[in-house]
Amino acid sequence: MLRKLICSILVMGSCFLISACATSHKTREIVPPVSLEMPVDYRMAAYLGFFSPKESFKLTEIKARIVVLQILKVKCSHCKDQTDDLKELYRLILKEGLSNQVKIIGLGYKDELYEVDDFGRRYAVPYPLFGDPYGVKVKVDEIPVTFILELTPEGGRVLYEFHGPLPSVDDLLKLVR
Repeated sequence: MLRKLICSILVMGSCFLISACATSHKTREIVPPVSLEMPVDYRMAAYLGFFSPKESFKLTEIKARIVVLQILKVKCSHCKDQTDDLKELYRLILKEGLSNQVKIIGLGYKDELYEVDDFGRRYAVPYPLFGDPYGVKVKVDEIPVTFILELTPEGGRVLYEFHGPLPSVDDLLKLVR
């Protein structure tokens, strides 16, 4: 009897945690217009709307209305799972013809550029990844975090902020629309 009660409590607690994981809660209203190094791969630079050479750019210079910003650690298994979801979102954005309005980028929190480049190659990430070896560009308390940002001159206005698992890819697509 006690065993059944304990099992029931554990199952109910797990269900509560799982349902709470994919909710959006904002820790900030804006992500500042941080400076990022220009991707070496010209296709990634072109994806962001840059066709002439320059060393760096501001987040707000990306040619899009909406930016999905993934904050990850390359050694985090949850980040790898989230990357799989964002790769599918990337594919759906292309399929729906939204790629001129919505861009996805990843930022390796306290990861060197060579580490995020290796992560991107290993997992065939189709969107640009950037390193943030000191964790100063977008400070977060936990990993992974995904922001859906509306770009403004002041920075990226946070529309949604997800800590941990993401909603379904279909729900994400509805949000970015």
